Amino acid sequence: MLLLKRYLLNLGDIHMLRKSIFWSFFLFVFSCGNTVHRTKIVFLSKTKIAVPEPSGLAYCNGFLYTVSDRVSELYRLNLNGIVEEEYSVPVKDLEGVAYSASKNCFYLISESKRTLNSWSLEKGFLKKHKVKGEQHGGKNKGLEGLCYNSKNNSLYAVNEAKPKQLLKLSSKGKIQEKYKLDFAKDISGIVYDAVLNVFWMLSDASQALYKVSLTGEMIQKFPLGIEKPEGIALDENRKLYIVSDLTSELVVFQIQ
Repeated sequence: MLLLKRYLLNLGDIHMLRKSIFWSFFLFVFSCGNTVHRTKIVFLSKTKIAVPEPSGLAYCNGFLYTVSDRVSELYRLNLNGIVEEEYSVPVKDLEGVAYSASKNCFYLISESKRTLNSWSLEKGFLKKHKVKGEQHGGKNKGLEGLCYNSKNNSLYAVNEAKPKQLLKLSSKGKIQEKYKLDFAKDISGIVYDAVLNVFWMLSDASQALYKVSLTGEMIQKFPLGIEKPEGIALDENRKLYIVSDLTSELVVFQIQ
């Protein structure tokens, strides 16, 4: 009888041990999942830049490139925000800029004209394509941001509002995929993050930064306190650069 009791106790101990191992493993996996999906950003600097109403922003070979929705210019800035070169571009109401390394050219979008334009530093203006699709909020609620996904060699644009959408575009402006964005008051900027395989998006009206999946689901929100953030870029050192349309400032954050 005593041996039977000891045997049963041992069985109970083994069951409890297995249960403890299971929950320890579950908590480990859960905490690892949170660590993987949670990101921190740290403020580094804020600098005034000599660009009127900067809207889009792109990073290319150690420089930042921005456009102004007031004048038809593409500006090259160093990483400290100093304007080093200005290029005249025959496109009005510029709102977004992206650089394609595979094509070795910039893509620019016009909000009011709803066009995708390709432009080369060596050759100048290349082509213009109309981007179709919904735009119910007038000329000031259309295409607002543009970026290049280096993993699938595709362009992605955002429609600011009415409707808020993420659009995958061909180089000729054809909409290949579209996703509804149901967070933020509007969407004003976008950049692709190849390390995390996500998008970083800005909201002008919400004054916030969002980490977003490739199909438009919000993963994380970061309040910014930046007035009218409308352009965003990311470099190989994991630094995020954001420009304010209202204050003409370049704000830098470090992704951790």
